[in-house]
Amino acid sequence: MKTKHIIAALLLMVCTNLMADDYKYLTISYNDSEDDISLPVVQKISFENNYVVVTTANGKYSYPISIMDKISFNTRDIDTAIEGLPEQAEDLTYKSGKLAVKGDGLLRIYNTSGTLLNIANVKEGANVNLNNLPAGVYIVRMNDKTIKVRK
Repeated sequence: MKTKHIIAALLLMVCTNLMADDYKYLTISYNDSEDDISLPVVQKISFENNYVVVTTANGKYSYPISIMDKISFNTRDIDTAIEGLPEQAEDLTYKSGKLAVKGDGLLRIYNTSGTLLNIANVKEGANVNLNNLPAGVYIVRMNDKTIKVRK
């Protein structure tokens, strides 16, 4: 009788593992945009002062709750290829370590692997110092504008 219970428990564990989704990303949807954060680097998700705060091995990222549509876990693969991004855009320009941003919106900086490195809610423009980032290529996105920055 004990053997039957052990076999049933083992089958239940195997079947449960087979049916479980293999989630790979935390997806945050807002303002008709989505950020996908690799789950292995996510350490904590919390709600602080009207923000969703995602703590990762690379740092903390805050998303204003007021602009969020949903938070989900998914398995989709993300293409990280970069092709034909403009070096400058009217509202986003980079020169000598400084990123000049015009307008209002959520500014996001990614590395070439697609990892979100920084996010900021910009009001009435800003000058962002990128000297704290190592030399390399970065993708900067705000609203519908995306540029490639070589530092």
